Amino acid sequence: MKMNKIIIQILIHLTILIHGYMLQGAHSIPQYKIEFCHGNPNIYATFRPGAYSGYDVWINKRLAVTTQITVKLDSGSTIDLGRDLRFSAEKDTINNIFTFIVIKDVEQLSFTVKGRHSPNHPPYIISIKIDGVENCNDPDRSYFQGHVYGGIAMRFDKAPDKFCGRRRIYRRYTELIVGGSATKAGDFPWHAAILRLKGSTLKYTCGGTLISKFTVLTAAHCAAISGAPLNPEALKVVLGKYYLNAQDIALQEKNIFKIIIHDDFNHKSLDNDIALLIFTTEAAYNNHVQPACVWFHDIYDHIGTNKLNGTVVGWGFDNTDSLSETLKSAVMPQQQDITCIRSDPIFYSNTLNGKKFCGGYGNGTSACNGDSGGGYMVFVQDDLSKKKYREEEDDLDGAWYVKGIVSVSLARNDASICDPNSYTVFTDVAVYRDWILQNMNK
Repeated sequence: MKMNKIIIQILIHLTILIHGYMLQGAHSIPQYKIEFCHGNPNIYATFRPGAYSGYDVWINKRLAVTTQITVKLDSGSTIDLGRDLRFSAEKDTINNIFTFIVIKDVEQLSFTVKGRHSPNHPPYIISIKIDGVENCNDPDRSYFQGHVYGGIAMRFDKAPDKFCGRRRIYRRYTELIVGGSATKAGDFPWHAAILRLKGSTLKYTCGGTLISKFTVLTAAHCAAISGAPLNPEALKVVLGKYYLNAQDIALQEKNIFKIIIHDDFNHKSLDNDIALLIFTTEAAYNNHVQPACVWFHDIYDHIGTNKLNGTVVGWGFDNTDSLSETLKSAVMPQQQDITCIRSDPIFYSNTLNGKKFCGGYGNGTSACNGDSGGGYMVFVQDDLSKKKYREEEDDLDGAWYVKGIVSVSLARNDASICDPNSYTVFTDVAVYRDWILQNMNK
């Protein structure tokens, strides 16, 4: 029995050494220490199980009065300062940057980071500058994950990119794309507005999905005329946009360096309706501008089903037959081809070709004029052992993957706009993953 206890204690201590250090906390509640700035042992975090009250960041370094410290986090959060510090600038709520100064000479200081907690990943520090000099060049952005005492959800291990497709602003939804729901600024930070020059005016024409700092994924028919790419100067991409016509707080306007249309795009049948817009300068990621993930086949094994519910967002025609002034969203199930073909045999049998899929309810909720080029986004929960994800509560970690691109839908009999009671046809991004990856890096 004594030997068993010794073995158990050894295993516990080995586990702690793998994930961090255990400290003795008040009232026998353990506290753990992790050096999260690789190569800099003078900066570390301490936290209690679950990090429900946030976590403390320590800087073990002699700092003189008026030393300025600038901290950047990867998502929305707050910072509580220790007694030796005070804020010297307003919080940058777009980039999650906090700036404060030391108010007396110190040998060590600390502050507390607060935000989401177990089972969610708390906000991670991605930069600490002391008087303008970076002191955290290689930050660990997953150190809470899988901690033996942390209770934090494990990120999807087969995901090629662990940080794409993640909202940086977390809050519960509140409140009609047609039949859709209102979104809030920052809910879909990968959605882009594509503007096209008409005469001397740039006008909104399509949506798109940001997939890298230089690349937006969209429908080919949004960036071509009679099958040929438009002049790049005829298009502009706007990121961080929520209001169609009003000013937003985090807009980034991007000129287009290159338009890449799929070689086999057919502008009459809309086969291979996919294109990439390459920027002249890179996008700056923040709470309102983030890349989506690109769908890959292993997701089906991870979620254990081929039945998908996706979300389409856009400023397309609403139930008043006019463009929406704010970004709207609508949840649509992917349908089997036969379901859509039965609803209109001629249109769907001629359109669906194995490289497209159809989705929607056929009941008034549909992508419409102006939604073209936008993504069919699927939320993939990281750790399925945790409770089921409920979108309106942002209550579990996961990433949004672009599975489709809004391509075409049936028109109404009385007008050349979409029929909201028909199914929408999407270009299947999964079929074009290799093409996307090869061309976005050219």
